[in-house]
Amino acid sequence: MVTQPAAYPSRIRGAGLELRPWDADLVRQMATWGERGFPYHAFDLGYLKDPRRASAGLARTREDGPHRHFVACEEGVAVGRVSVNLRDEAGLYLWSVHVPPEHEGRGVCRRMLATLMTWLEEQYPRSDFVLTTNTFATHAHRAYRALGFATSETRWHFDRDIAEELWRAPSAAREEIAPHVRFHNGRWEVRVFIMRRRRGTPMSVGPAAEVRLSQGDQDDGRDAGGA
Repeated sequence: MVTQPAAYPSRIRGAGLELRPWDADLVRQMATWGERGFPYHAFDLGYLKDPRRASAGLARTREDGPHRHFVACEEGVAVGRVSVNLRDEAGLYLWSVHVPPEHEGRGVCRRMLATLMTWLEEQYPRSDFVLTTNTFATHAHRAYRALGFATSETRWHFDRDIAEELWRAPSAAREEIAPHVRFHNGRWEVRVFIMRRRRGTPMSVGPAAEVRLSQGDQDDGRDAGGA
């Protein structure tokens, strides 16, 4: 069980990516990302175009606590994001895994998660990994399984963002995910997979993307994120 959150690294390098804590420049880049819309709208970052909301969002990522928030960069360009809860009872809980549509198809998700998990395994050698994913996110499931995740449980979950949109969504949009949602006890619920990965499980990242963290690729223990 994780007891002491690690300080933010100034950067984590691996698989052709550099994972960095959120900063003002990265927020500006993410504000321009393409959006997927329903039912993936909860990940869209268009709200960052509003300076006040962007400032609040950046501040949230710097709050002291168990969460660490990273942006994956490729030659300085923000191409994905991921967060981790270091104190979840289930293990190292990965969440907010997001690659915008213009950067998909190049293994960013796999490379980003593999790089982060490699670093986390060094920081927390006794902890395993867990994530939750909507059952309709089949593309993401392929990436997770390639990284060694396996489904341990299926359950129904109340997702406020999806529930609110389901009331407004046209019938065609509802039909697309109909097998994955239900109206139960007066509210919409979405079916989710709980996926787990044992530390050290082999990861298939891609033939041109080896995850390799050298001493120079990591920070020197300084807290670069203010958390």
